[in-house]
Amino acid sequence: RAASELPVFKYRGQDKSLIYKHILSPLAQHLVDHHTPTWAAPNAITLFGLCWMVTSYVLVWYFYPNMDEGIASDKSSSSSSSSPLPPLWPFAFTATAMLIYQTLDSCDAINSIFGSAVWVSALGLSPATDQWQILALVVAPMAAFYVTTWEEYYTHHLILPIFNGPTEGLLMGATLFACTSVLGVEYWHGYEWYNNVFGPYVFAYLPGSITSVIVPADGLRNCDMVPIITMLGLGQEVFLTKGLPMVHKFGIGCLRELFPMISLVVAPILIGSADATILERHPRVCLHVIAGIFVEAVTQLMLDHMTSRPYRAVRPCIVPLWAYTALVWFGLIGPQMADELLISYQMFLVAHLYMKFSVIIHEICDLLQIWCFDIVTPYPKKNKQA
Repeated sequence: RAASELPVFKYRGQDKSLIYKHILSPLAQHLVDHHTPTWAAPNAITLFGLCWMVTSYVLVWYFYPNMDEGIASDKSSSSSSSSPLPPLWPFAFTATAMLIYQTLDSCDAINSIFGSAVWVSALGLSPATDQWQILALVVAPMAAFYVTTWEEYYTHHLILPIFNGPTEGLLMGATLFACTSVLGVEYWHGYEWYNNVFGPYVFAYLPGSITSVIVPADGLRNCDMVPIITMLGLGQEVFLTKGLPMVHKFGIGCLRELFPMISLVVAPILIGSADATILERHPRVCLHVIAGIFVEAVTQLMLDHMTSRPYRAVRPCIVPLWAYTALVWFGLIGPQMADELLISYQMFLVAHLYMKFSVIIHEICDLLQIWCFDIVTPYPKKNKQA
């Protein structure tokens, strides 16, 4: 069935953003009409944009391996007192890379993976003390993209509202990186946002029982406000804009496809509660595992939508996650074994994704009789056997 559905699949979508309609879309069309060679394959253009995002992530990974090197040593869990602070220009490069990739492809899935990982370093969040803020910043963009893909899986249309992640969200992310490159990471550890805006005009009107839980005695840092705002936006989109209308239209059974994304929220919370130092010991490995599971789940959901196949919510890559969660939660393994299993899990995901995407790309190209990165060379015809 998939072989017959994929060639006739047609994307149906609309971006209602005014910025996209009046600025980004005309800009992209101008680049296509006047500055893009006719022999350039669309996938090659996408890959060129992707290289910018990968390069930005590698640069930040190199200069900020533990993610909190950008703040002073008395606040950082990893920086020594004699070590100079790393440079800020990788964040300027990331802002540029995000805008370039938005123009070339406008795929917020890639930005939700690489961009959210760089956010943590740009805000100077510490894996030792800011675990929940890091989890919110990493998972929220992925959850927004996954829920949008889930909605398209059922409705067969991708309708982006007037204010959405692929347009305004990416522009806000690029602005955040640009601000860090100019003001420094330390800016996000100040209290200006809370003292001048959110404290007197928002939290002052909330019940004391709520503010006593959310707000520390000295207030909220600017880097604390970013994940709070992010989670509020995610909640509004997931529950009000998409979740409730989807349940009303398709029934509660449609929620089963959300199991992978729910797992990426619940499992890290359980693991972090049982082993509070695991993120501090392996910050990048934790990010890579979450990103790998998300990529496998969301790309399969997109492929099943294009081929009209049922989506298996219990993904093979998620089963080890819950097994690992159970081992850590019930104290069946120590920190050393937990580290070894986590690193092995990361290697398994890399190998699995490489094999899966290689096979899928080869089969799609063979089915559609095209080359992935070449629209000039004819694809060899198959020999028909009698």
